[in-house]
Amino acid sequence: MATHLSREQTEAWLDESVVQNVESESGDGTEYNLQLQLSRLPLHVIKEETWGPLRVVGECTFDTDRVAALVENAERRQELLLRLNPVLAGAPGFYTFLDDEGDPCEFPRVHSILLEDRLYPDGASQQALMRSVMATASTMRSIQNTAAALQNQSIQRAHDDSTE
Repeated sequence: MATHLSREQTEAWLDESVVQNVESESGDGTEYNLQLQLSRLPLHVIKEETWGPLRVVGECTFDTDRVAALVENAERRQELLLRLNPVLAGAPGFYTFLDDEGDPCEFPRVHSILLEDRLYPDGASQQALMRSVMATASTMRSIQNTAAALQNQSIQRAHDDSTE
């Protein structure tokens, strides 16, 4: 039988030695929205309905100036997507590409990637919540590192081409 996961219970499950700056936001049409940071990455644990799931949500926003060159160039865009595919395939839950207005889009118009994992009350526990929070943050960091590495590689190629 499903149980109600209160804000207090959910907060108590967050490991304070791993997550920082836990703040509760209300008034956004949810039962509760816990904002937190893990390794300086912003995450949310959201409960929309009393008997509904916990949603662990992270949004990995690309620095548009840095990634614009990658996304505008078809070859580099394809390389970025190829490098991100294994990261996204291993992400907990699902992901959605968002444009600069926050609407779902195809990869060429990507501005950010929304990651979401759901924990249903009958399977929720401290272990499940922390595994989801840590896996989501790890995916966010991998996305950032992948884009940065490809951007640095592109800068190095351009530099090498200009010195030849």
